[in-house]
Amino acid sequence: MKSKINYLISLLLGLLIIMSVAGIPVEVFNHPKTFAVFGMAGISLIISFLCFIAPQKDIKFSRLNIFCFLFLLLYVIDFLHLNTIWNIGYLCLLSLFIASHLLQQIHYIIIFKSLLGAAVLLTIWGYLQYFEYIPSNSEYFLITGPFHNPAVFAIMLSLLLSIALNSIILFYRSLMNHKFFLVFIITVVLFCIPLLILTYARAAYLALLASVLYCLYLKLRNNGKGRKIKLYYSAGVLLVILISIGMLYKLKPQSANGRFLVWKISCRMIHDKPLTGFGKGGFAANYLYYQADYMKSFASPEERRLAGSTHLAFNEPLRITVEYGLIGLIIYSSFIIWILFLSTNRTTVCVLLKAFLAGIVVWGMFGYPDQVFSIQALWIIAIACYLNKNPGTTYEFSGTNRLLSKIVIIVICGTNCFLGMKLWNKRTSYHELYTCLDSQNFQSISQDSNIFVRLQEEMIDDINFAYLYWQLTKMRHQEIEFLRISDYLEKSFPTPGLLLMKGDYLKKKSCWKEAEEAYKLASDMMPSLQLPRGKLAFLYNETGRKEEAVAIAHEILTEDVKVYSFSTFDLHRDLRRIFEDELK
Repeated sequence: MKSKINYLISLLLGLLIIMSVAGIPVEVFNHPKTFAVFGMAGISLIISFLCFIAPQKDIKFSRLNIFCFLFLLLYVIDFLHLNTIWNIGYLCLLSLFIASHLLQQIHYIIIFKSLLGAAVLLTIWGYLQYFEYIPSNSEYFLITGPFHNPAVFAIMLSLLLSIALNSIILFYRSLMNHKFFLVFIITVVLFCIPLLILTYARAAYLALLASVLYCLYLKLRNNGKGRKIKLYYSAGVLLVILISIGMLYKLKPQSANGRFLVWKISCRMIHDKPLTGFGKGGFAANYLYYQADYMKSFASPEERRLAGSTHLAFNEPLRITVEYGLIGLIIYSSFIIWILFLSTNRTTVCVLLKAFLAGIVVWGMFGYPDQVFSIQALWIIAIACYLNKNPGTTYEFSGTNRLLSKIVIIVICGTNCFLGMKLWNKRTSYHELYTCLDSQNFQSISQDSNIFVRLQEEMIDDINFAYLYWQLTKMRHQEIEFLRISDYLEKSFPTPGLLLMKGDYLKKKSCWKEAEEAYKLASDMMPSLQLPRGKLAFLYNETGRKEEAVAIAHEILTEDVKVYSFSTFDLHRDLRRIFEDELK
C-alpha cells in the first residue's frame, strides 16, 4: 500500500511540474503572474494529505532540515500580508516540503519524464507563437509561452534543458543500455535549443551554461581527480563564464546598462539601511522614490533616458540585501554555499538536483525569481527532493513517540484543511472578478461597485486588484476611499501612472501645489516619460506660469521619444494647439 502511495505521489509531483509550465488554470484574472498558483498549490495540498494520512514508519529529520524550512519560510512568506494568494500558495508548497520527509521513496524516473514532457510542451507552445499560430501574452514580444515575457519563458525552458543535458552527462553509461530513451532525450534537447536561442534571453543562456559546467565540475570532483586538474577546470569555467558575460552584454547593451543603473541605485538603498533592510516587499515600495532622487541630483543624460518604471532588482542577492539587510544576505549566501559546495551527498540524483538549483541561483543574479511562482515552486520541490535523498538523522516512531507523531500529523492535516479552504475562497474571488471583467468593460462595471466592495476584504492586498479598486473609487467620486487607497498604493507599489492620476485629482480640486508635486515626482521617477511633464505644462499654463509652460512644451516637442504611442501623439497635438503662437 505504501509503495503505491509513493508511486502516486511521484505521479502527482510530475503533474505539479507540468502545471508549473502549462499555466493551469488559465482563467485567473487574466494575469500571468498568478495563473499557476491555484493549480500548483492545490496539487501540493493533495500530495501533503497523501503523505500525512499514510505516514511511514520512519521520518527523515535533522537540524539541517529545520534550517532549510526556516530559510524557505523567511524567504518566500510576506508576514505583513499573509492573506495574499501568493502567501497561501507558498504555505501549500511548504506543507509539501514538510510532507516530503515522510516519503521513503520518490520515483525520480517519473519526475524526470515529466520534466521532459514539460520541456516539449513549453517548446511547442513557443514555436506556435513564433510562427504566429497562437498569440503571445505581450504586445512587445513574440515568444512568451504562458508567461508575461520571454525572460520567464526562457529560464523555465533553460532549467528543463539543464535537466536533460545533465542527465546525459551523469547517466550516459546507463542510457547506452536504453538507446531509444537516450535518442529521445537528445531529440528533446535539439528540439528545444533553437527556441531558447530565439528568446534572446541572456540570463537564461548563462544559467544553462553554468548548470552544465557545474554538473561537469561535480562529476569531476566525485571521480576523485587530482586537485591540480580540478583547479585548472575551475579556472577554465570562470574564464568561460566571464567571456560569455562579455559576449552576452554585446547582445543587448542598452538593456544591460539599464540593469546596471538599477543596481547602482539599489546600493544607495542599502547604504541607508545596511543591517536590517526595508523588509519584505521593501524594494518595490521604495525603489522608484530613490530613483527619483537620483534622477534629480546625479543622473547623466544617458541614465535619465534609461530609467524605467521598475519594481524589480534584477539581482536576487541585491534584492535580499535591500529587503533584509546584510544579515539576510549572510543567511542567503550561507544557504547557497552549503547546498552547492559544502553538502556531501554525491549520488547522481543529488548532483542533478544541485546543478538544477545552480541554474536558478545564476539566473537570480540577473533576474527576479521571487516574482515567478513557478520558479519558486521548482526551487522548493528540488530542495525537498535533495533533502529526501540526504536525510541526516532518521527517527523511528514507537510508543510515546508514535502518539506524538499522530498529534503532529493531525495538527498539520488540520492546517492543510484550513489552507485548502483559503485557497478555494481565493479561487472563487478571482474567478468572479475575472468573469465580470471578461464579460463587460470596466466603465460599465463602475456603475455597480458591489462586486468590488464584496471582494475588497479578500483581495485588497493584491496590487492589481488594489489598482482596479482605486480607479473605481475615482470614477465614483468616493474621495475618502480614493485617498485611502492612494496612500496604500504609494507606500506599497508606487508608479508614475499612480502619481499622474493623483495629480489629476488634486488639480480638479484646485490643489495646485500638491498636483505639481505629484506630476514632478512622476517625471523624476521616469524622466523619459513625457506625459508627466506635459501635464506640468498644462498646469503652469492654467496658473499663469506661461514662460515655464512654454519651455516644457518646447523641450517635449523637440526631444527624441523613447517609446512613441497614441498617448504621445495626443500629447504633442495638444501642446502644439495650446502653445501654437509661443512655439513659432
